[in-house]
Amino acid sequence: MRCHIAFGAFGPGARALALAAIVAAAAGCASGEAARRESDMTALRAQVEELRKANEATAKELARLSGEIKAVDAQAAFLVGEAKTAAEERARVKAALEQNDSAIRTLRGSLDDALKKVTPPPTPAAPPKPLAQSSPGDATAEKIFARGMASFRNEEHGQAVLEFTEVTEKFPKHPLASSAQYWIGEAYYRQRDFQQALVEFRKVVDDYGQSPQVAEALLKIGLCHRALHDLARAREAWEQVTKNYPKSDAATQARSLLAALGNPGRRTR
Repeated sequence: MRCHIAFGAFGPGARALALAAIVAAAAGCASGEAARRESDMTALRAQVEELRKANEATAKELARLSGEIKAVDAQAAFLVGEAKTAAEERARVKAALEQNDSAIRTLRGSLDDALKKVTPPPTPAAPPKPLAQSSPGDATAEKIFARGMASFRNEEHGQAVLEFTEVTEKFPKHPLASSAQYWIGEAYYRQRDFQQALVEFRKVVDDYGQSPQVAEALLKIGLCHRALHDLARAREAWEQVTKNYPKSDAATQARSLLAALGNPGRRTR
């Protein structure tokens, strides 16, 4: 706003009055200009404050969305890993079933050969030569184990546990005992009773330390720990597999699981 006052030729008194009026008007103009500027500054500060609050709200929303995206990505990665583990698990169980079937056939053939080689006593007076004590037991252990495998294939896991337990209790020294103990753990694992499965797989390691099932049992011990959210012990079990059984199929999968787990300091779901 601009103030303008014109005056012509006035007398000295009039000029003084006019000058005073000009000064007063100029002061009024300056005061009004200052007030307007102050008002503009106040409005500007309010706008800046509103923009700041809006930016803060936007930043918080972006942070929230970023966190949700990361959570979704982590869950997706976890599910992909679970699907891969499940597929590998099915393949390994299938191979183990075939291996056990082959072992049963081999033992059965050995038993048949042993029975064929048994000769009658040389004289009627001599008592008949008894068969090796292990032969009847072997046949019984095989039959019970075969029933257990049939129950497992039919997903009758509770019945399979009973039959495999019968093998381990009646024939603890039998070659099939360690396999029976492993499949007890597998049956509980299939029922998602990870705590009991952990106990049963640990028995394979503790009671049958020389069994070829130990590597698989350690791998499953790690999977049980992971299902129970104990990643430190899962890592420990898988590292034991790779260290003690580096050329086994279980070690190959253990390495993949360790890689998916990441560094020890990294938190994995």
